[in-house]
Amino acid sequence: MPERCLVMNGAGAGRGQSNLIALLEHGRVVDEQVLSGRGASERFAPAVQAMLARAGWKESPEMVVAVVGPGSFTGLRASLSLAAGLVRGWSCRGVGVRLGDALRATMKHDEATILCLARRGRVFVDAPGREACALPVGEIRPGSWPVVAGDAVHGDDALPELSGQTGCGVLGSNVVRLPHAAPTAEGIFRAACQSLDDGTVEAYPLEPLYVDPPEAKPPAGGLRPAPQ
Repeated sequence: MPERCLVMNGAGAGRGQSNLIALLEHGRVVDEQVLSGRGASERFAPAVQAMLARAGWKESPEMVVAVVGPGSFTGLRASLSLAAGLVRGWSCRGVGVRLGDALRATMKHDEATILCLARRGRVFVDAPGREACALPVGEIRPGSWPVVAGDAVHGDDALPELSGQTGCGVLGSNVVRLPHAAPTAEGIFRAACQSLDDGTVEAYPLEPLYVDPPEAKPPAGGLRPAPQ
């Protein structure tokens, strides 16, 4: 276990306080800032600088851990660019973890499927042992997952049709909804340690984990020639 670690989560796409930056020492949080999802990435760099000053760390962290997605397109790009830059500047270890793994480690519930907010009437689905995907709410069938968590089913941004606010919701009447919207700093760190210790959680590079194809496409006629 590294003595000092910087943890980031910029994946949250909702309006709630689902994103965070934290400093951990011997696995325990010594400073933390929780931020709302939209626009949170704009405050990550100065927040890290202020935290390091408050903590009085004489040496740089030994590891940077960041959530790689799925989640906010802009939030992931900004937070992971910062994480990768700090790893290179500090010459320390960088570990990426999936949002679902971080939330499962937070809850200590390995079987939960994580449902998080996406755009255009969809949710990000992160089930244990499967690749993450984006699924329209209208395509979810009752009984798809016995245990769920995430900001799409819990918290201020929860979707009524998934949170059970409209009867039993499209998830069905027997589903268990756990009261966790986003991972904690300790949970993100725990997931990273699991990836390094026993491989029960997959480690990722500090690059965004996108589940949607890119919306921007090259021009039909090809790119313009390089200037002469």
